[in-house]
Amino acid sequence: MYKWILLAHAIGGATLFGAHVYMEGLMASAGRTGDRAQYMTTMLGASNTAGRIMGPAAVITLIFGGWLVIETSYDWEEIFVTIGLVVVVAAFAISLFLMAPRLKEVEAIVEENGLTDDAAVAKMKGIGTLVHVMTLLVAVAFVVMIIKPGIL
Repeated sequence: MYKWILLAHAIGGATLFGAHVYMEGLMASAGRTGDRAQYMTTMLGASNTAGRIMGPAAVITLIFGGWLVIETSYDWEEIFVTIGLVVVVAAFAISLFLMAPRLKEVEAIVEENGLTDDAAVAKMKGIGTLVHVMTLLVAVAFVVMIIKPGIL
């Protein structure tokens, strides 16, 4: 059973990490065009898709990671477990309390003033900065889960 739980945890984590790397690529490509309408269209589409991929991947990673701790000799106080848990909680908090409200504001501004409105573009760039922070957090957790400091 351990291997199946570990596989589910690894697939969740790899999906989450891969989705963040892909999002970074989309953001970079959209930003380089210099076309504000294309940038906003790409970012709004990516933001909507991200919630369908990153949220479930984070939940799967968290559930199966917790199950691994319960089923193995790992302990909640292990540094890699603590870092992983803190990263997932921080990512959820950033998503729920910072990104989601700002995305709704952007969507409202776009609906009222159009895709290339200065305020909408500025807020979307702020959301992009939050995505960078989350990508860094997920990358750190991914590396820590592989290296497992304190175990080796």
